[in-house]
Amino acid sequence: MMEEQMLKRAGLETGKRMNKRDVVIVTAMTLIYLFISLINLGSFDAPQTGWEPDRPNESFVVDFGREVEIDKILLFGGLGHAWGCFGTLEIRAWNGIEYVPYTFLDMKLVFRWHFSTDKVKTDKLLITNLYLRTDEEKDKNKYYKAEYRELAFFSGSELIEGFTVKHVRSDQDVNLLFDEQGIVPDRPTYLNGTYFDEIYFPRTALEQIENRSILYENTHPPLGKTLLALGIRVFGMNPFGWRIVGTLFGVMMLPLMYLLGKRLFKDSFWASFCTFLLMFDFMHFTQTRLATIDSYTVFFVMATYLFMLEYYDSWAFEKGFFKSLVPLLFSGIFLGLGGAAKWIALYGAFGLAVLFFASRVREYIEYNRRLDSAVEQNQIRPDSRKRLRWAYLGKYFFLTCLFCVLFFIIIPAAIYTLSFIPIQNHNDDRSLVEEVIHSVKVMYEYHKGVVAPHPYSSHWYEWPLIIRPIYYYAGSLLPEGMGSSIASFGNPLVWWTGLIAFLGLLWLLPARRISNVMGFDESKNAWFPIIGYLSLYLPWAIAPRKLTFIYHYFSCVPFLILMIAIVLRYLERAKLIQRRAVYILMALVLILFILYYPVLSGLEVPRWYLDTLRVLPGWDW
Repeated sequence: MMEEQMLKRAGLETGKRMNKRDVVIVTAMTLIYLFISLINLGSFDAPQTGWEPDRPNESFVVDFGREVEIDKILLFGGLGHAWGCFGTLEIRAWNGIEYVPYTFLDMKLVFRWHFSTDKVKTDKLLITNLYLRTDEEKDKNKYYKAEYRELAFFSGSELIEGFTVKHVRSDQDVNLLFDEQGIVPDRPTYLNGTYFDEIYFPRTALEQIENRSILYENTHPPLGKTLLALGIRVFGMNPFGWRIVGTLFGVMMLPLMYLLGKRLFKDSFWASFCTFLLMFDFMHFTQTRLATIDSYTVFFVMATYLFMLEYYDSWAFEKGFFKSLVPLLFSGIFLGLGGAAKWIALYGAFGLAVLFFASRVREYIEYNRRLDSAVEQNQIRPDSRKRLRWAYLGKYFFLTCLFCVLFFIIIPAAIYTLSFIPIQNHNDDRSLVEEVIHSVKVMYEYHKGVVAPHPYSSHWYEWPLIIRPIYYYAGSLLPEGMGSSIASFGNPLVWWTGLIAFLGLLWLLPARRISNVMGFDESKNAWFPIIGYLSLYLPWAIAPRKLTFIYHYFSCVPFLILMIAIVLRYLERAKLIQRRAVYILMALVLILFILYYPVLSGLEVPRWYLDTLRVLPGWDW
């Protein structure tokens, strides 16, 4: 014991911990971003009740009591009771003699306002629920109930009121279609309904809450939807409710980024720099305000690597055996949480293994160096050297590896399995383990089979160059000359600079240029983001899923940012640039974020402005 304490005293302590100044900086940045991220996140209002006809061809008449000119009808769709279930309302107008065809409203997507802009003058409408169709050929003759949550009629910009419902041929309460007219918007937007893959995940979250069968989205593990459901439980089934938790996870990525930067560089400025770049990266902003599961996945990936960095960049024999295991335990827990949200988090496991074994080799070399130094200084006896080496290997390598089996295999597997508890009783009579095994098969077959073309898909090698952003939302019924768009892609100054930094590090590190200028520890830590980046990125080159999108690159962005900081720090230390250049880069990143804010947020602006932002051929919104 005394000999180990002498070896510890031979090491050097570093300023790697957070201080009060760090807390003030990261708190201020987080609060600023929180404010930005909550602006126009979504409405607190959405129809909650509606008409659920039991059979096809149920109908009713809307009698306005006067002739009205209708030029717009809005219909809000609810949950429905089947996968691929399309609810359709046929609307006929009274011409004084009979009801003649007027328009149809197809409810193809859930929790969204559908509309018709067909015009008619009439005093009565006959509304009929048509036969519902599904995507399944075997179910083509089976009727599935749909939920029509609210129906509204407009004349110009005015909501038509003062009508009565007559001649009802339905056992269900048709009046529930018109009981929330006060929250009907003048037109559909992302603020009052779902867009892109929000048609899947909020629905599944609601199915969990209401103990329904999971019919619509079973292609990813349940944890992301369980977390998403927390916002719905608190704020209700509305756009703000289904987006808020993912947005808050996006906000919490900033303190995680600061902690990664502080731990890697031991420097508050570079931690702030890394956080600033993530704060104003386009994809971070857009992706975390969308009610999908990527926010949770990337957050857990960052936490997983933060704790591995704590282990990788410290000496286990200085901490003591059990204390040294704590970061590995938390790294494994977050790996399990990430995998239980989305499988891509598990891609990072290979990088974790590389970092772990690299740290063991490096630490064994350092231990032997200190051991030899202690012998030379007569602090320990020469004949103790071999015994201490074997004691070190037994405890800090072999026994630690056994604990890693627990931390990185058993615990993540347990977390993954337990994440299925909220949906276990919803599907058939399978046990929890059977449910997990069945789900894994279903998910693998689904992703392997996703090959249908998509206008905004892109290949993995195109993502760093931002060749093809993904277009999530296009506004409808906008004023003439106005546009509203939401696209997901990276801030060019972050992603393109990050790619240059990655290639630069691959050139600098083997030639030991960084270690010559900044020392061995800086050079060793420079490998950390490279390994994390490649671990999360390269699997896409061989992944069975053929249809991929640029948002699959999101988990790589924090590592890109760390690599930018490493290269700029090296250039500054080598006196090739001044700190002023770093500030200029930060200012340009912010300016680009401001310029592109409309295409990231759905803000309504003149159409010509959105067109001006399309600087590459594949940038289509």
